[in-house]
Amino acid sequence: MTILERPIVLTTFLGYDPRHPGHFGLGSGVLEDTLEPKAVRGMHDLFGPEMDRWTQVENRLKKIFADFGYAEIRTPALEHLEVFSHTVGDDTDIVEKQMYQIQQAEGSEKLVLRPEGTAAFMRAVIEHQLHRTGKPQRYFYYMSMFRHERPQKGRLRQFHQFGAEIINDGTAEADAEIIALLHHIYGTFGVTEYEVKINSVGDGTCRPIYKEKLKAFLLPQLSSLCELCQKRFERSPLRVLDCKRESCQAIVKNAPKITESLCDPCRDHHASLKRRLTSLGIPFEEDPSIVRGLDYYSRTAFEFTSNLLGAQSALVGGGRYDGLSTRFGEASFPAVGFGLGVERLMLVLEQKQSLKDETRTPSFYFAALGDAAFETLFPLSFRLKRKGIAVEMGYEPKGLKNLLKQADRSGARYTLILGDTELKDGKAPLKQMKDGTQELIELKQLESELTRRV
Repeated sequence: MTILERPIVLTTFLGYDPRHPGHFGLGSGVLEDTLEPKAVRGMHDLFGPEMDRWTQVENRLKKIFADFGYAEIRTPALEHLEVFSHTVGDDTDIVEKQMYQIQQAEGSEKLVLRPEGTAAFMRAVIEHQLHRTGKPQRYFYYMSMFRHERPQKGRLRQFHQFGAEIINDGTAEADAEIIALLHHIYGTFGVTEYEVKINSVGDGTCRPIYKEKLKAFLLPQLSSLCELCQKRFERSPLRVLDCKRESCQAIVKNAPKITESLCDPCRDHHASLKRRLTSLGIPFEEDPSIVRGLDYYSRTAFEFTSNLLGAQSALVGGGRYDGLSTRFGEASFPAVGFGLGVERLMLVLEQKQSLKDETRTPSFYFAALGDAAFETLFPLSFRLKRKGIAVEMGYEPKGLKNLLKQADRSGARYTLILGDTELKDGKAPLKQMKDGTQELIELKQLESELTRRV
């Protein structure tokens, strides 16, 4: 069995063992062993201009969710194993192969790093009785997820996801709102090169009937399906429809469509969704292969796909999961939502060059010549910062020439020069870096004058 064919187990160590390889001799000040400074495979650091671009996207998305009336919710990175094995499906890739499981003392609770957001969200809703009002409620989250899969462009082992969820609303209009929210998000970033694909996977009344029809169709060709689809045949035949292998796609191309087996309530719901999307001017395509690959979906399932990502065409997906609450022993209540991978969104925005690097430059650079000048400018810099005015100041003693070089590199609009002579005269030169002009500022009015110029 390879490492990708079983849950990944992380062992927790309580305390340091000096005999353990890789132990660092912290007391001596000398490392007994060296550590390569390299991030875990499939995870990466964010900093500099890339961090600035991420912050732009995060802030814009949070504002959109607020504008649409969604309140933020956060759940822990660690969850009980059962939160996902009992909801996502214990025969899914996520549970079988990709979850990071925390191995503690024998017989202790089994914990995992959160691999997806919806099940964790539902656990929090039920634990805190957020659904008990019976009124529609809207939530969004922004969290890290963890899956042990082969790292590739746009797919990492630690990835970030925005999600939106509506609970206590079983209408097709709620489904349309979720899709319209995504449509607005991509439009806000100038992304129009995508298709909206929708399907209905039925409910507990009509889906079992369709499963039998699908199995009857697949049975004569079972040996021609890939090994994974053969395993799915008994427990999750709908997932065969979602297989990306060309050989399986060729077989299911002529499979019966689930939309032809919907019960009347599911058929009406699907028809209402299509009418609402049309009324909102959102083009869509019906795709019977959209089943989302998770056990908890019911009725609406959808994906946004784009050729901007090449073979990995899925931008974002979601759907309705009215029965998920029953997996936690709670009565069924309606819910619908989506999960948007930020890494994939950033790839699209990078390709379209939709984001500009934000250059952060201070308004002022303080050049302190001598201890007395430093004692004056150091507290002043913090008073201005508390007013929201960006100030940069070097803390190490340097001559005027070096300080002016630092001021130039900082990109500051102005440089304030203060030394013993200026302190004696009660005036300090303020240099405008763009054209080199200077003016003298009275030290008594220094703070007010600098504040006025911003």
